[in-house]
Order: sequence, then structure tokens, then C-alpha cells
Amino acid sequence: MIHVADGVHLARDLATEPGKNMYPQAFVDVVKAKFKGVKNVDIDVLDVRDMKKNNMGALMGVGKGSINDPRMLVIEYKGADKDVAPIALAGKGITFDTGGISLKSNSGMWAMKSDLSGAAAVAGTLYAAAQRGENINLVGVMPLAENMPSQDAIRPGDVLETMQGTSIEIMSTDAEGRLILADAVYYAQQEFKPSLLLNIATLTGSAARALSDEYAAVITRDFELSTQMMDVGKRSGEHVWPLPLHENHFEQIKSPIADIKNSGAGNPGASIGAAVVGTFVDEDLAWVHLDIAGVDWLDASKDIAPKGSQGWGVRFMDQLVRDHANK
Repeated sequence: MIHVADGVHLARDLATEPGKNMYPQAFVDVVKAKFKGVKNVDIDVLDVRDMKKNNMGALMGVGKGSINDPRMLVIEYKGADKDVAPIALAGKGITFDTGGISLKSNSGMWAMKSDLSGAAAVAGTLYAAAQRGENINLVGVMPLAENMPSQDAIRPGDVLETMQGTSIEIMSTDAEGRLILADAVYYAQQEFKPSLLLNIATLTGSAARALSDEYAAVITRDFELSTQMMDVGKRSGEHVWPLPLHENHFEQIKSPIADIKNSGAGNPGASIGAAVVGTFVDEDLAWVHLDIAGVDWLDASKDIAPKGSQGWGVRFMDQLVRDHANK
């Protein structure tokens, strides 16, 4: 389990570092240095020029307000035969979240340095699996952006064009995680043809209000898959509880001036966030959405973690990886 512990520590370190120090390129630099010398790993970094080529308007849009350009970090671990489809893990990497033009209140904003916890957990999971030489193919996709207000920042009412071609009306610039994930999950499918896609994000306060800090929210199109994820959570010690995803949630996010809108679609907020991301996931693909907003940062220590960043998701995803590697 030492490699899992190393992965958790990596995730905690990334989420604890002040936002001034942990901007998108800094995240890339830290993770690349950590993976130096690790076997069977390929690392690719998409910069703004690459994003423009791929028409990643959602990811670029979120990053426009910052002097620190967005990045997409892609780590591919090849531990099985090359004809075996990989598992793809996509993690939200907002290196600091002011809310953008839809500015958050000051109360608690300091903790938004940890809004990259999803991406950090993906990096930690890939590190653990690669270090022990797990018999599996894995891809980690980490869209990274700093959500800042400036004269260049996107505004509520703007429309962004995504890699998929779907347009998104911005109702709130503080619903930015689903925007960067939209381009990330679509890219993962197009480039790697995964057998399973899991995305993990500190996405909504709604998930935290519904489940507190006992459970992360798991949302899927297939309830049987949700129950399987509950079992993974029980065995890993990182528990999840299902929230619904109804066809009406996809109706609620329709926009009068674009294909969909990123928020402002009413209740329930966690399911609406999942519906936005799910718009960019093939309906035939096994897809797991984890909303870790209530569990990623705790104000009191636990038996297995000090207060602060929990590195939540590394143990959960590592258990999922082990399960699939043993099939």
C-alpha cells in the first residue's frame, strides 16, 4: 500500500499549496517531476495553441481571465497489452477559483486553492498504479485553469464553443468545473477510446449539502453501476452515495441561445452539474461522475488524514483500478 500512500500524499500536497504557487503550469511541472523515471508512462501537455487546434473553447474560456494560461495534462500508463482499452480518469483542475466575474464572497474563498482536488487525485492514482506496475492501461486527463476576474474574463451571457461542437451559454462563471470537464471528457473519448470513463471534481455545493462529509456523490446513467461504485467505496474506505440523473435534467439545461447552459437550471444542483458533463459523454460508454465537494477538505483530522486536504479519490480510484486489473 506504500504506493497508494505516495499517491494520496501527492494529491494532498497539490491541493494544499497556495494558489499563487500552484497555477496550471506549476501543477504540470510538479507532476512531471514526480513521474520522472517511472516506467511505461507517457506524458503530454496541451497548451493554448493545442487547445485552439482542438476547439476547446470551454477550457480556454475559463482560463481567459488569468495571466496564467490553461493547460491540459495527459498521463498515459501502459501496463497491459496495447489492444486493451484503457480506463480514463478525468479530474477537475481549477488551481484557484474566485468564481470569475460571478465573484464568490470572501468567506471561505481561501479554501479554493483546493479546487484542483479532482485533478490531484487523478495524478495520485496514476502514480500509485504506475509505481507498482499494475496490469492495466490507464489514462489520466487533467484540465487545468485558474478562474479569475479580469477585463479578459468570460461573462455571464457569453456562449462558448466546445471541442464536441456543442455550445454552452454561461449563466454563471462560478460553474466553471463542468466547463473544463466538458472538453476533457470528450478529448479522452476521442483520443483513447476507453472502456470506462470516470470524472472526479469538487463540483457543487449541492452535493456537500446533500451528503455532508460522510459520502461523495456518485452519479451514473445506470443505477447498477452506482451500486457497484458503492461497493468500491466500501472496500476502499472512501464512501459514495448515489444521486439521480434523470432525462429531465438534460431538458432543464437546454438554452434558448445555445445548445445548453452551464447552470441556472433549478434543482437539484448536483444532478444538473452531472447532466452538463454527461452531455459530452457517449451514452453507450460506462461513465461514473464523482462530486467530491463535501469530502475533499475537512476542518478536523481523522484517523487516516490530518485536517485539510484529504487526497480524496486516490484510494477509491485505486480500488477501481485493482478490480479491473484482476478481471
